Amino acid sequence: MTSPNAFAYRRVHRLTPFLRAWAFAAALATLLVFNFTTTLLKGIERGAGESWSAGEIAQVAGVVVAVIVLAFALSQLWWSRIGFRLGEDEVEMRSGLISTKVRATRYNRIQAVDVIEPFAPRLFGLAAVRVEAAGGSDSAIEIGYVPRAEADELRRELLHRIAAEGPDAEMTPAEAEKAAAEPDGATSETGPTTLAAPALIPPIPVARSLAGAALRLSTVFTVAMSLLPVLTEVTFAVVFPVLVGFIPQIWNQIDQSWRYTATLDGEVMNLSYGLANRRRQAVPLDRIHAVRLYQPMLWRPFGWWAVSVNIAGYGSETNKKSGTSRLLPIGSREQAVDLITALSPLTPEHVTAPTWDIRSPKRARVPSPIDASRQALSLRPAPDASVWATTSHGLLGRQFEFIDVSHIQEITYQQGPVQRMMNLAHVRFDLVPGPVKMTARDLDTADAWAVVAELSARELPAFAEQENQFSTGSTFNA
Repeated sequence: MTSPNAFAYRRVHRLTPFLRAWAFAAALATLLVFNFTTTLLKGIERGAGESWSAGEIAQVAGVVVAVIVLAFALSQLWWSRIGFRLGEDEVEMRSGLISTKVRATRYNRIQAVDVIEPFAPRLFGLAAVRVEAAGGSDSAIEIGYVPRAEADELRRELLHRIAAEGPDAEMTPAEAEKAAAEPDGATSETGPTTLAAPALIPPIPVARSLAGAALRLSTVFTVAMSLLPVLTEVTFAVVFPVLVGFIPQIWNQIDQSWRYTATLDGEVMNLSYGLANRRRQAVPLDRIHAVRLYQPMLWRPFGWWAVSVNIAGYGSETNKKSGTSRLLPIGSREQAVDLITALSPLTPEHVTAPTWDIRSPKRARVPSPIDASRQALSLRPAPDASVWATTSHGLLGRQFEFIDVSHIQEITYQQGPVQRMMNLAHVRFDLVPGPVKMTARDLDTADAWAVVAELSARELPAFAEQENQFSTGSTFNA
């Protein structure tokens, strides 16, 4: 018999309101210091010249104490309205002081359960549990913050409840039970612990993570711009917007590859990574739509490659709440091939030496003078009888994209003025949002129309037609 309090709301840690707002508080403090530096310096000079009176010291101390007490009181009111519970059929998260907001997700709609340790909560031994659900990038529930041990226990409890939903669950009962019994990719402050499954991608060396970030064109450009004020008469104000735009990209490259590890457990890929923000992320393979294998120009002497994917429901690459879309931030070609063949039905030969059905003709060197010889398209069946499209482009930095054609949402025929003169056209594949973009570039117009005709007749999965997740239409822009 179920206890009456079995599904009661549970509290998060008392520090949660502070930790949610710490970044805002730090920014506000920085702004105040920056704007009142002159006043503060005058006060310091005055204090050095004459002693502060007891009344002035008491006033300053009183204001500081009053602000702290008021902030603490407000935070506790906010904290008293935050709670979560695991019910019979769904997980709920409640919040809101003035107006109450309740978000709920049924267990059979949950697709991943991640443990997240942002920098500030991590200092206090706290973590959050992010529940990814079917329905889009804004459909997740984040439970936090709770002690790290409680976060791990909550993840196990959620996976048990997912398993109890039976065949309607997004994870099979066996997968969920196994994941619940042994949390994958667990880490400690001293390093990764024993993983439940052999590592598909063993921990990436720190030196490689740093070197990979340094050998990106964005990093080289940022360093060059930062040296301009030193070597020329250009003021710092001119290069500041460039630094603000590129430095976060460099940091993300380092943070998402720091001690990165990936394991494959059934139909779920478990990732562990992060420098400041440590994260354990689960990626169900059936949510992966498109795959990109790429090699930046400066990585070629070292033989390093990276693999990114489009994950249904994650949204654009700028949406960092759902986690990383780089399943291999930086690694060898062998690791990249092993990863792609593990998460798709493709063979190593299909990845390393695809048979190209259509290539850009020689006249494509007019609109694409650099990489026309590398532009190609392949439409070939995989061993499981599914048809996969493969595109290639890039001469200095090489890129290959792969997708099951049933996951292509729309096909767009594009022809610019120069292409029209050269009797060429692009065929763009419109995909779910993500870092992977696919276009068969600069094809002969006859070949381009043949590709459009073939892909317009593609067979879509039954579930996609039922849920209207995929479009069968085509768009033509000439």
